[in-house]
Amino acid sequence: MEVLIMWTLGMWAVQLLIVWLIYRMQGRRMTWGQSILPCVALLGGAVVIMISINIGGWNGIGYALLGVSLGTSGLLTLITVAITGVVLRRRGRH
Repeated sequence: MEVLIMWTLGMWAVQLLIVWLIYRMQGRRMTWGQSILPCVALLGGAVVIMISINIGGWNGIGYALLGVSLGTSGLLTLITVAITGVVLRRRGRH
């Protein structure tokens, strides 16, 4: 279980790094590009879970856990991006 938690946190960190790089490349502005990556990760996690249902057995459970981890990291990134957007708008740096 610890491996799953570490995997989720690692994917979250990588996604936040990518979002931060997009933020820097856009001239320190929040754009729709920062919201696309977490949505794609969340959708990818759902697709992996659906595929794991067709696989079944122990392998299917492993893939389902991977999908849950990917979806969770996407959701955490989406929440982080939303909070960052609100904070930057309140500071007047949109």
